[in-house]
Amino acid sequence: MKGNIPARIFASHVSLNSVDLSNNLFDGHFSFFSFANLSKLEFINFSNNEKLFIHLDSGKFIPSFQLQYLMLSHCNLDSSILATPNFLASQYALEHLDLSSSNLTGNFSNWSFENLTNLEMLNLRNNSIMGEFQLPKHPKTNIFVVDLSMNSLSGSIPVNFGTMFPLMMALNLSSNNLSGKVPSLDNMSLLEYLDLSNNNLSGELPTRLLIGCSKLFILKLSNNKLQGELPRYPQASFIYLDGNNFTGTLSSFVSNKQFVALDVHNNQLSGVIPEDIGRVSILASLNLAGNHFHGHIPHQLCNLAWLSVLDVSHNSLSGSLPHCLPSSELLHLKFTGNAFTGTIPSSYFSISSLVTLDVKNNQLSGKLPRQIGERISLEILILGGNSLEGTIPIELCKIQSLHILDLSQNNLSGGIPSCFGKMHFKQLASIYYTYMDRYNRLNMSFDAPGMHYTYTNRDSNEKLVVELNIKGNLCPYVLDHSLLMSTIDLSANKLTGHIPPEIGNLNELVQLNLSHNQLTGPIPETFSKLGQIESLDISHNRLSGVIPWQLTQLTFLGVFSVAYNNLSGYIPDVKGQLSTFDVSSYVGNIGLHGPPLEKTCTSDSGPTKVEENQDDSRVVDDAIFFAILAASFVAGFWGCIAFLLCHHSGQNIQSILDGYVDYLTDRILMAAHKRARMQRNRR
Repeated sequence: MKGNIPARIFASHVSLNSVDLSNNLFDGHFSFFSFANLSKLEFINFSNNEKLFIHLDSGKFIPSFQLQYLMLSHCNLDSSILATPNFLASQYALEHLDLSSSNLTGNFSNWSFENLTNLEMLNLRNNSIMGEFQLPKHPKTNIFVVDLSMNSLSGSIPVNFGTMFPLMMALNLSSNNLSGKVPSLDNMSLLEYLDLSNNNLSGELPTRLLIGCSKLFILKLSNNKLQGELPRYPQASFIYLDGNNFTGTLSSFVSNKQFVALDVHNNQLSGVIPEDIGRVSILASLNLAGNHFHGHIPHQLCNLAWLSVLDVSHNSLSGSLPHCLPSSELLHLKFTGNAFTGTIPSSYFSISSLVTLDVKNNQLSGKLPRQIGERISLEILILGGNSLEGTIPIELCKIQSLHILDLSQNNLSGGIPSCFGKMHFKQLASIYYTYMDRYNRLNMSFDAPGMHYTYTNRDSNEKLVVELNIKGNLCPYVLDHSLLMSTIDLSANKLTGHIPPEIGNLNELVQLNLSHNQLTGPIPETFSKLGQIESLDISHNRLSGVIPWQLTQLTFLGVFSVAYNNLSGYIPDVKGQLSTFDVSSYVGNIGLHGPPLEKTCTSDSGPTKVEENQDDSRVVDDAIFFAILAASFVAGFWGCIAFLLCHHSGQNIQSILDGYVDYLTDRILMAAHKRARMQRNRR
């Protein structure tokens, strides 16, 4: 439904006890004064009407009802209701209050805890609430869920937080500006979900942080400034301590046989990956990236039948890649930035569930296995920065689901398979770690005497980071809610032959890097069909011919380089993207002329492309001009032949003809470019 909500529709329904207009397209303004006569009203849900402006306090409006549930998430509320909550403060029976994503501003006040004595769930997520978190004066034994995440709260978390909310089940204070140390919460015996991530919390974690929290299910302390050794608890199933400065080893976690996900990436952890981690039978996600682990990957990991995500990238691990990883659940494998040797196990390409395989920047060797095309679900394949050799197998073209292909910085030889043009390389909404949908997109239910809540955290999806080579620069690319950049990177190999024109069929390709190879032949005119291309690098090859004027149609180009080839002719300077690049994009081509290069063939240099949409008179003029030019060329040519036959021996004829042809070619080019310049001046 859409449009305004007529206030009069509620006037004649005095017995209403529930109003649910959620998930619509209502707009305009609506005042709760319309409910003035509904004395039995207990339930209001206007959630997900993002264009609707709701006014709770309207003049001297005194409601005759007492609500139990009020859900106004993703609406537009008066920002002043936090400071003077006349209506809300009068709703003493309120149990469930959800004002998330409703454009609230102002300082946080504890009136919701003090006045709303029956409140069980408070959700003020994703607003602009400032100030310090204020506790109630007395313990609140009926508060089960508090979500103040994604605001601008500052100050520290009160040390007696656990005492004030002893029966809390879920606490989310993530993505604020909280600082100081994390207090002990050991007396919150019912706590199942704790998220303090993305703040400025510092120091070591208290020894008794969660000793008494026997029901803790999810613990998220990511992206703070916490330090010291990893804590020796808990029985949590999902543990996220990434983006801190923790030190020490993983041994303290191995004793926990219940966790499903462990993420400690980007810390200062060291030592080896303990063999006992293979005993954590239900482990689905293990992220150890960006630490200082060394040694081999223990073969005990092969016992993890539910493993979906394994990321050990950017450590100092060595040895061979494990051949025995379970194949039934694997989604993402990342080994990049280590010192692994040997070959890529061919078994990886038989894992039907695998979406991401990233082994970039190791010391792997051998050929690409022919099994590489046996499976169809692979979307990210990154094998760059190794010592792989041989040709690119045509079986690779069978993987129609690929979005990123990186074979750069290897020793691959042979040609680029023309069947690449039959692949899709479509852009795709970001790849989520699918295990999060199974386990931790956080659809958690809380049951207590007389009530049942389902608490959903829609922003808990993991982000996948890959490194893309853009004009020689390694750029970490974070895949979250943005579009996945479809990419082909074959740079820094020993590839030969022509660039297949069929690559121009990949009209959703965003990045193409074929630089630093031994490719020959022309730049395909079909590249003009790469309508979404943003980065095109074919530099440092042996390409010849001219730069096709059709490339001026690539309006999204932000990175472009044809430097250090054997290109000739004029750089197309028709208004378009090619005119925006500097000298570095064209340098190293002896026969290339025109701006931005200083080198020109004549003082009157100009473009080689005559625009297609010319008027008829210009077409006729050009036809006459080139007809006369061609006739002059023919007359001069045959005159030269007659002269040579009369005055020169046969052995000199060829060299003289070559010189004459070169002379005439230069004259024709000069005449054509002068005429083009004159026509532009007339326009």
